[in-house]
Amino acid sequence: MTYKNYNWEIFATDYNSSLFRNYIAIKSLFRYPEELGVARLLVGIISNNDDIEYSTDMKNWEEIHVQLKEKALADANFVEELIDRSHQAGENFNNWAKENIFEVDLSKKSGQELVDLLDQFIDKQGLMYVSGSALPVLDFGDFNFVEGFLNYYLKENCSSEEQKEYHAIFTQPIANSFAQDQEEGLLKIMLKNYDDQKWLQDIKEKELSHIAKEHPKFHKDLIAHTKKHAWVYYAYNGPESEVEEFFEFVKDYLIKDEHPQDTIDKLSKKKQDISKKKQDFFAKHKPSDHEKKMLHLAGKFVWGKPRRKDYQSKSYYYVKKLQLEIAKRLHLSLDQMRSTPFDMIKNALINNKEVDIKLINSIKKFHIVIPNDNGEVSILTGDEAEKFNKKIKRSHQGDYKDIKEIVGNIAFRGKVEGTVKIVNTISDMSKMERGDILVSAQTNPSIISAMKKASAFVTDEGGLTCHAAIVSRELSTPCIVGTKIATQIFKDGDMIEVDAERGIVKKLN
Repeated sequence: MTYKNYNWEIFATDYNSSLFRNYIAIKSLFRYPEELGVARLLVGIISNNDDIEYSTDMKNWEEIHVQLKEKALADANFVEELIDRSHQAGENFNNWAKENIFEVDLSKKSGQELVDLLDQFIDKQGLMYVSGSALPVLDFGDFNFVEGFLNYYLKENCSSEEQKEYHAIFTQPIANSFAQDQEEGLLKIMLKNYDDQKWLQDIKEKELSHIAKEHPKFHKDLIAHTKKHAWVYYAYNGPESEVEEFFEFVKDYLIKDEHPQDTIDKLSKKKQDISKKKQDFFAKHKPSDHEKKMLHLAGKFVWGKPRRKDYQSKSYYYVKKLQLEIAKRLHLSLDQMRSTPFDMIKNALINNKEVDIKLINSIKKFHIVIPNDNGEVSILTGDEAEKFNKKIKRSHQGDYKDIKEIVGNIAFRGKVEGTVKIVNTISDMSKMERGDILVSAQTNPSIISAMKKASAFVTDEGGLTCHAAIVSRELSTPCIVGTKIATQIFKDGDMIEVDAERGIVKKLN
């Protein structure tokens, strides 16, 4: 197969991503020429029990990067159009998924109708991946189209201290994330009850079952809130957030002992201050129309790039209903259905062919999804996958026992000391205690409960718009990203200092 003709190497990791999602993501990249007018992007996914590594041929990645860079430099609107296109595709796709899958009685659909829905989901999801994935390809190596211009302009026009301040100002997202909408909604529910001393005491001390009886209006509001926002931290495989999780969020707020109206006012004032500082900056420095557009684009980029993932999170939440219906008909668990090749699903639903349980379980355990030159995607399993996996290059692996200090990129400023907890997956979250420093290869929405307890975040991967960077701004938590080796340097229980004023993380013990 032609995938063997390339030099594959790992460039990122992720978690909780099954074959169902992995195949769609890799298949979508064949649409680059049609949708973006550039060569196709080569990316493969290596999955070990749904923990994944992304691989690429860096020569190809650099080639696509150059082609996208040329388009961006030739047309200042190119990047903004990518963001707008991804946003509109996400809105349209989720409306379709809600109306055609989530709100439909799928038990009355024929096997062929379920296959048709599956095909449509794959096609529409793939379109979202194209425009969304182009943004990280464009920002590659030393070239950062949006942030690069921002840094250059600030360096030319501001003092070193002003550069830090205005970098933070212009990289604030232009609008709320869906997670922020959820947080503000929860604060408004709390505000309705906060002056009730019995409610305050009960929330701190009682279980949810007691709260439901003693404070039914609050409980009803919390259920409605859960129904609206259950998908926000879903990512690829969930689980969706239950009412108990949002109840714990309320408890977390009470521990801070801050009136919800004060928190709401702070959030509002922060937005107003950012807007005013931008206006003052423009009045003082008088950037040209093009420069002003590029400065505004920084905030839109920071908002738009992760928003594509939020739309995908919602779509995977919606498609779970289709996955469950297919799993039921094929006598599979949900996890098994998500590890079943699409051709096998279609043959089983339409032609009553039996599914290969042994192969499905093997795929769940370990598989590689890799593209070929003919537009087909290979799914490698067993010995074939293991053999190919050994040929894939992996960087940043070595003996780091003598290293006490590492550097990264500052996502949110601050300086704290604390105890390390390595948290990559849902199963890691139970060890997290309030005030610990969360160290992760790459954070994701499914570990948000642990992130809310952290005094700082440190990650191996990521840049300006990674998940950890976005959440750090939302929670005002010091954060350093892109250290490359933090999870190999530090271990649970280490005492470290996170100096997010200088971008340095060091061991204290």
